[in-house]
Amino acid sequence: MGKDLRNKELGLGIIQRKDGLYMARFTSKSGKRIALTDPDLKCLRMRFEKAKVEDYESQGVAARNYTIKEWYDFWIKHIKRPQGVTQQYLDHLETAFNKYIFKKDRGNISIREIRMIDVQLIVNEASNDSITAAINILSVLKQMFNVAYENDLINKNPAKSIHISKPRRRATEAMSRKDEEVLISHIASQRLKDMVLLMLNTGLRLSELLGLSFDEVDLEKRYICIRHQLSYRRNEEGEYTFAETKNKKSRIIPLNKTAYEILDRNIKKRKPELGKIYRGKSSISDDLIFVSSLGDAYNRTGFSSSLGYCIEKAKKAGMNLTVQDFQRIFSDIRLQHVVWRRE
Repeated sequence: MGKDLRNKELGLGIIQRKDGLYMARFTSKSGKRIALTDPDLKCLRMRFEKAKVEDYESQGVAARNYTIKEWYDFWIKHIKRPQGVTQQYLDHLETAFNKYIFKKDRGNISIREIRMIDVQLIVNEASNDSITAAINILSVLKQMFNVAYENDLINKNPAKSIHISKPRRRATEAMSRKDEEVLISHIASQRLKDMVLLMLNTGLRLSELLGLSFDEVDLEKRYICIRHQLSYRRNEEGEYTFAETKNKKSRIIPLNKTAYEILDRNIKKRKPELGKIYRGKSSISDDLIFVSSLGDAYNRTGFSSSLGYCIEKAKKAGMNLTVQDFQRIFSDIRLQHVVWRRE
């Protein structure tokens, strides 16, 4: 992973020389070392991507008339992955692509035949699920078609002029004590209750909570060191794995009395369960503090669904917080210091 003079990561194959110029290098299919330089990093990246595509096509490996699926695979392998993005991010892209393109039998359409109205219909379909789904699939299409356009594979980017009107979001505030008490009182499962309370007292992201392992917790010094998160989905072997954190950095979270007691209780409870064999159990399951009743890592969708059900019940009892509000509290890094309860 190349870095600039300030030690900031620039992506695979790109560095900044001591004279300030940015340099991108790669080995062509014929084995020749190709080097490009430019004082403008953005311009260099565009030239770098175009050079890799041209080299790939010059060897006769890729056809000029790509289908959407072929171009998506090429874009992920040769453009996105070398940029050093996290596997979690790539999984999000693939989930959106598979749901609205591949599984809808649109993957075999030539990228030259896609028009703006086709993209609009795809985005409209995703909007029926959620605004977030529409934003995700539009982002995928805009990025991949933009690279195709810059490399003269299509005459224009059909997704460029598509826009989504985002609903005005009300300001998110920290969860009040009253709302917290109402919510907790409507969670029947002790395990789910402990997990929600731990989120409230530490500001953990959902993927960090589900991937919390024994080696990340130091009860003696009363802190958590977050080094990874649970993968967005199972791998080819059907197992959940650990993935890099969202910003690829570890962070320390102090434990207050409530968080300490929850972790202490659940770690002691988990010890006798370690080593037991369950069907479909992931290899990392024995490293996790919180697992499902089947002994495997929690499914994100299943956990969110259970929590959403409890939130809906709590709303009827007077809680002034929606499922979306709850999610935003724990997805906004700026609010994490607000929601921590130091006792």
